[in-house]
Amino acid sequence: MKGTFAILILSLTLFACDGQQKSSVTNFESGFSLIQDTISISVNGRMTHALAYNDKYYVLFEQQLMKYGGYEKRWLYIFSNNQLEKVIDCPEEMKTVYLDFYVQNDSIILKPYIDKQSYYFDNTNFKWNKIDKTEDLIFEDSDFYVYSLDFGEWGGKTWFKEKKTGSQYVLESTTPLINKIDDTYYLTNAYQVLKIENPKELTKCDSDVTYENIQKTGKCYSWYSQSKGYEVIYEDEHVDYFDFSNHPRVVSSYTFNNELLHIYETDTASYLSRIVNNKIQPFEKVLDDIKFFNWHFSYRCKNINGTNELLKFNTTNDQIYGLTIIKGNIIYVTYLVNDVELKPKILGEQRSNEIFENRLKSILADFSKLTLTKVESKEKKWKTFDITPNQKIGIGDSWNTKKYNIDINKSYLVVEDTIISNVIMYYATKKTDLVRAVTINWEKTQHSRIVFENNKSASEIFLTRFNDLILILTSELGEPNLIHKEKKNQSFVWTIQNGLNIELKLSSLDNYNNIRMVMYER
Repeated sequence: MKGTFAILILSLTLFACDGQQKSSVTNFESGFSLIQDTISISVNGRMTHALAYNDKYYVLFEQQLMKYGGYEKRWLYIFSNNQLEKVIDCPEEMKTVYLDFYVQNDSIILKPYIDKQSYYFDNTNFKWNKIDKTEDLIFEDSDFYVYSLDFGEWGGKTWFKEKKTGSQYVLESTTPLINKIDDTYYLTNAYQVLKIENPKELTKCDSDVTYENIQKTGKCYSWYSQSKGYEVIYEDEHVDYFDFSNHPRVVSSYTFNNELLHIYETDTASYLSRIVNNKIQPFEKVLDDIKFFNWHFSYRCKNINGTNELLKFNTTNDQIYGLTIIKGNIIYVTYLVNDVELKPKILGEQRSNEIFENRLKSILADFSKLTLTKVESKEKKWKTFDITPNQKIGIGDSWNTKKYNIDINKSYLVVEDTIISNVIMYYATKKTDLVRAVTINWEKTQHSRIVFENNKSASEIFLTRFNDLILILTSELGEPNLIHKEKKNQSFVWTIQNGLNIELKLSSLDNYNNIRMVMYER
């Protein structure tokens, strides 16, 4: 099936590139059907959360940071009838890894794990508004509110609060997905499914362990309930909780024709399944080579009102994501095909030199009139990888002798080979769009934040690269005005007629190598 999936991915990519939407339908012998659609997108980020609400998809994307720290910018994409309807920036205050995204009281909510400040989305005016309080409700019917909290290493609790009396009943279960058939509740986690015929047979809460008190005090570790009032109908006793990345698991559960069914995922495929004699019994393969995921501490909208949750998955292609929802016996799969490359490619030394020389020509032509708009156009043409930070990065007075207001940046990455990459930063003034200084750093190649791990062979390679750059600059600028050499450091300085100062410096230590070039007006 891997070949089949590869062909499917290629087909989806072609449809997306052509701007076409095409559905494919597969009818299974089990009576289920699989309907697959595609949506083409252009997003400089990865999918993290998604909701199906009022016949629309609400999808959160997060920019991947590769340098400079700061926070990951987030966007909300709204899709209707497989077409992009709107893109909205998320609040900058949401600078957190642990974020929940769910529907409560007909409002779409963004909630951080630690900070109590949350936001709801105004679907009429397309903006976010602050709210002070949200609840950890995960299910509701005519008899009970069901709340759950995840305490990380301390596990989690789930409370059934009876609407009629206000009495609460608790069990040790961390943020399960809840389904109900007749009067019986089923609580699903990745490696366990519980059956509760009467929640009032669970441990009744004293006042100090009610949902409200535990939420208020944070004393998640102070008390654990008795194990009673439920039946374990499935439990994977072989899972290693310290290493479960590729272990088979239950992704989700849902009801169909008064039967509890499950999406079950192995390391190669996902299946429709039943539980028979405390064992998962797959009966229909759905998709190959995909991985379902849910974001950390995101659990409040799995099945809050009895509607099957929207599942998210990654594919073997970093630019293709998937959304899955089941309605009756129909499985809907929507692929989001992103035409923005999320990982830089190795360009090779020759191509890297061409880009460097083109940058020099563009910058030296007339530095005093170099605009950020022109820079962006050129870098896009050269197919460098945009890693612009979300926060302003300034420069010291030594590189800004005229004391310009530096309030906007653009930065691009060129991966030369497996050892060296270079990063250019343009420092500019937003009001005039003029570039005021430029830095280029040649650093160790990696695909995340900088880690200083170079060995002796890397030091030799950096020295060779440094000498190559000196030759290029000397050919373009003539002999340097100043040369400074030490055992571990070398620097060359050129000052040209229009007052532009160009400095090239090599720093070499046992575990760190760096080449830095700075261009600024004297």
